[in-house]
Amino acid sequence: MSALQSPSATQSLRGAAADLLRDLPSDAAFALRTSAASLLALYLAMSLHLDTPRWAAWTVLTVSVPSLDHAFVKSFYRMIGTIMGAAAGIVIVALFAQRPLAFDLAMALWAGACAFVGTRVRQYQTYALALTWLTTGIVSYGSVADPNGAFIVAANRTAEVALGILCAGGAAILFDGHRAATLVHAASPVPGQARRNGVRAALAVMLASMFWYVSQWQDGPFFVLMSGAAALLFAAHPSKVTATLGMLRGFLLGTLLGLFVRFALFTRSASFGEEALVLLPFLMLGGIGLADSRTQSSATGYNLAFILAVDPANTLSFDLGAALNEAMAMIFGVLVSIGAFLVLVPIRDLLHRDGA
Repeated sequence: MSALQSPSATQSLRGAAADLLRDLPSDAAFALRTSAASLLALYLAMSLHLDTPRWAAWTVLTVSVPSLDHAFVKSFYRMIGTIMGAAAGIVIVALFAQRPLAFDLAMALWAGACAFVGTRVRQYQTYALALTWLTTGIVSYGSVADPNGAFIVAANRTAEVALGILCAGGAAILFDGHRAATLVHAASPVPGQARRNGVRAALAVMLASMFWYVSQWQDGPFFVLMSGAAALLFAAHPSKVTATLGMLRGFLLGTLLGLFVRFALFTRSASFGEEALVLLPFLMLGGIGLADSRTQSSATGYNLAFILAVDPANTLSFDLGAALNEAMAMIFGVLVSIGAFLVLVPIRDLLHRDGA
């Protein structure tokens, strides 16, 4: 009898199915209020004519957790990380925008520093450090061609995040959460991990930056951005490669569904209400994934990729070639981070959950 057919395996599958069915009503309620808050943030960002409304919507998805207390703590650290990252982005652009190699080195070292400190702290402080570098990347790569516009990019990014946090917080207050104990948090730091994680993140960003520098790839900034973001998001995770692979699976699904919605379901004449009805079930899919600790890493990748691929805005873009290039750049970026995890981890450590 194979392992899949053994009584213990069958019982485990039945237990997992029973857990899923038991939690589905509360998970669906969480997903509905999270999706509604995300759509509200998107609507407000579009009404205020912010540059990239998708970041407001994604902020709701990334700070929302099924526990009211945890949602507020995560939102607080998200805001701190955003402010720090925006400030760092302005400084790096001001100092190095005209020197590409120095700019790339500065971004790599900053990624390493964020990963190093992020591994030494715990829980949502680790998350804040990851978002610090992500925000720095969005500001820096978004304004390196026009350094004078760095402050405007940073201000818009901070406003979009703040708007998303307010919408997520309001939804959490109105509809209190559940099952806080099931959420996954960063484990206590393992000796030697912080230095290794810092080197990994710096290497991932530097390698991606060098490829961008040599190839002059138009979507190189997205490639570098995701290389660092994926390496930092799971820097303190007890099973980094597994978590990042989960994120990659979610990223692939989110990209496919996002492109399908954008090019098959959206129309140029659709109202926001019509677009919201189209987006709602896809957003809820990601919300249900966030509510279960077993699928959180995949849901993280799905939500980010879906929002980026759909790219909701006041004026929709239907350039399929550009959308595919952007999607491929970000997917390859996640692959670079996985490669950095594998290359810099001794084989013996891969056999142990806490060794990576």
